[in-house]
Amino acid sequence: MSFFSHPNSSTPWHAGRGAPGRQEGQPDAGAAPPRRTLPSGRSSPAQQINIILGLAFLTEHTDDVQRSRLAQHAGNSPATVGDCMGFLSDVGLVRAARGRYAVTDHGRAFAQLWPKDSARARLVLRPLLQAHWSGEAATRLLADGPLPQEQLAKRLRAGLPGVPLRGMYLVEWLVIGLVLVRDEQLRIHLASPDGVPPAAAPCSGPGKDTTQEAKAEPPVPPQRQQEREPGEDLAEGAAGTTLLGLTRQEVQALPDARYAAFLEGVLLSLRGALTPPS
Repeated sequence: MSFFSHPNSSTPWHAGRGAPGRQEGQPDAGAAPPRRTLPSGRSSPAQQINIILGLAFLTEHTDDVQRSRLAQHAGNSPATVGDCMGFLSDVGLVRAARGRYAVTDHGRAFAQLWPKDSARARLVLRPLLQAHWSGEAATRLLADGPLPQEQLAKRLRAGLPGVPLRGMYLVEWLVIGLVLVRDEQLRIHLASPDGVPPAAAPCSGPGKDTTQEAKAEPPVPPQRQQEREPGEDLAEGAAGTTLLGLTRQEVQALPDARYAAFLEGVLLSLRGALTPPS
């Protein structure tokens, strides 16, 4: 039994969410407030998803894997992989301890769905991010209406260390997880209660239905899959790879006005990444 195992395997256990044996959703008596973790600023959400996919692949027939092995597989430095694990662990996708990592049941379900059906994968992710402190905070901050994404990112990151880009990446995770949605003016709204992405806005083009594009991109061509080790870098070109919440297909289909707003959002993200920590 590895140090990740629990004698009662039928009882859900989530790293960073209290002691083993506590049923999900039950409060811990006297428990401290949840940690306000942020995504790593060293890698984008798409790269962090790639780390989850790699971890699921490497632990298919074993309990856990060393940080150095996962870093080599994902094409990142060990420091970058380690920096990602606090947030991914608190969300409930991975377990991390003493430089070794395992994927949770939720993480494995997400990893299995993401390359072939990102819409279903995002639904797996949604309750995890709703339970994360950021889901509750975003719901409170958006109670009176939408906010520009940069402003929401700044408010979510308030009082926490690190570069501003970490706040932008947090908003991006919440968009991927269907907790939030982004409109054509790059304002952030609360998602609908059922988590189904909204239909395309009128400015997406006359008579154009982008619902299918929002659900999934075409799978990775077989030739590209043969050029890499199974499970390696599956986020690249996979169904749900996004930039500011949009897939490559959706970016290419944007009308001129919305494309200009999208570029402005990219510039805001770059400016945040280059701004020295406060």
